[in-house]
Amino acid sequence: MKMNKIYKSLGLLLALSLFSSCYKDHSVNGDHPLAVVEVAEPIASVQTATFGEVTVIKSPAYTITTGASVTPSYEWIVDGVVVSTEKDLSYSPTSYGKHDARLRMYTPDGSYFYRFTIDVPFRYVDGLYVLASNEGKTILSYLPGGEKTDAFDLDAFGRSNPAIDMTGDPQSMVIYRYVPGAGASRGYLGIALGLPTRYYRVSADSLKVLTPRISFTNPVDFSHASGNQATVKEYFISGANVWEMDKTATVPAKKQNDRLTRVASGYSLAPAIVNWRALTGTRISEGVAFFDNAGSNLLYVSFGWKGIVKKVRTFTTSATSGDTSEENPFKDMTLIDMKSAGEGNYTYNYTLLLLKRNTDNKYFVARLTAGDFAQSQNVDGATVSIVEFTEGTPTHLQPNLGGTAALVATADKVYFYNMANATATTHPAWISLPAGQTIASMALTSDNRLFIGANGTGAGLVGSIYSYNVAGITPVLLKSEEGITGKIKQIVYRQFNN
Repeated sequence: MKMNKIYKSLGLLLALSLFSSCYKDHSVNGDHPLAVVEVAEPIASVQTATFGEVTVIKSPAYTITTGASVTPSYEWIVDGVVVSTEKDLSYSPTSYGKHDARLRMYTPDGSYFYRFTIDVPFRYVDGLYVLASNEGKTILSYLPGGEKTDAFDLDAFGRSNPAIDMTGDPQSMVIYRYVPGAGASRGYLGIALGLPTRYYRVSADSLKVLTPRISFTNPVDFSHASGNQATVKEYFISGANVWEMDKTATVPAKKQNDRLTRVASGYSLAPAIVNWRALTGTRISEGVAFFDNAGSNLLYVSFGWKGIVKKVRTFTTSATSGDTSEENPFKDMTLIDMKSAGEGNYTYNYTLLLLKRNTDNKYFVARLTAGDFAQSQNVDGATVSIVEFTEGTPTHLQPNLGGTAALVATADKVYFYNMANATATTHPAWISLPAGQTIASMALTSDNRLFIGANGTGAGLVGSIYSYNVAGITPVLLKSEEGITGKIKQIVYRQFNN
């Protein structure tokens, strides 16, 4: 029995050996080198592409490891999607930002992979936004900053939002920055136009409308954003009242009306708002200021928990009794323009006002700082200096960066007023535009470039942009872009940190 088992085992081994000798190995010899792609130098790890334009990214030079004449296949993947199987990638971005990309070059023997980034920079990050009217419609255009002043982007908003009806005249525009959290920052534009007024909240990066239209009954004479960058709110002067909206809101409300009425009954607000900051010891109080044309009052609204409204006054003390009396430095005046210098920088918390005195039709420029809140509950003491403007009919005001001087525009000229020189009565024109131009708006950058938006006569593309270097005593013309847009209503300059 035992011998039978041994014989059976030997027979099975013999059968297996015979089967094995009949099997033929059809594979290539094991030591044969594989024909795979070997890249000489990879492409750059970051490729920059322009939104809406075709960018060609060339594949890298390569060799095949065996020296064989094998042509690899290609696969380009962007954001997880195969976008091309050509040797070179022709890519037209449809969205901004950074995109994950991968190149695969492969032969039957193996694949080469390389990961990289396609960066599509936001188009509108450092330059001038121009709000204008043309052929019955509102257009928003863009002039890149730096050296790209020849690349004017006419009606950039219209191309980004072809479904938005922009019929009607432009009214106002505001730009602001919102910081939702650490490492995040977003730029916003607000545009008001037409009647009844439509207001759109827009991405400053892409000019895409972000919010359904917000409606006002009256024209929006002025738009403003204030608060710290994480809780920013939008403010509007419409119908001589102030309207307020949180950034996510779509319905404006007169939230400050009761507070203002208690201090300035029957107020009628001029189309201007400024940030108002006051320093008491080490405490900074923030708010916004309006000018009441009906009562000739500069009104400050605190952002503090009490929401106090104060009238701005100057105080004088009697030399004999020591009594303090208050005086309205803006008595009988109405406001033409008002701006703050050094917005966002507490070192320069100066406000400048351009005013007309109704009793004698004289014009004045006033400079003041926020008060110290040491006086009465309803009045805010402030240091005010006033200079009479005697060079014509002023229309616009722009403080210099330090708030020490006012750039005042008349029809086609800009005058430089040193606010420390209250006795000067005549000034030569600091800037003179070509004949026939009328200044519509001004904007000053942090590197002392003054942009002027001006309009010629007639219809069509009558709007022009002039830029000057105003760092020195004498302005230097940097660039003039004449007749490039419709009739300009307003310009604002956005720098990268806005």
